[in-house]
Amino acid sequence: MYKKADLGAYIESANYIKAKNGASTDIAIILGSGLGFFADEAADKLVIPYADIPNFPRSTVSYHKGELTCGTVEGKRVLIMNGRFHYYEGYEMWE
Repeated sequence: MYKKADLGAYIESANYIKAKNGASTDIAIILGSGLGFFADEAADKLVIPYADIPNFPRSTVSYHKGELTCGTVEGKRVLIMNGRFHYYEGYEMWE
């Protein structure tokens, strides 16, 4: 059943990330399987575990790190999701 997302929860998550990151973002990237090394390549990085972000889902796949990396790649400010959320983990498609 489709469930309406709680906009306030999304805003709280975004504000937490903005406060921690302290910089604007040019690009957001969601890494796929086997691409975790890319997050390691970011310069000036700050790593935020998903568990620390209010209202943020948790990645339950063992090889997904479950962390958001804020940093710089090729002169661009990036947010890199290192770990995804899947329908087969029990999340709804809208999540």
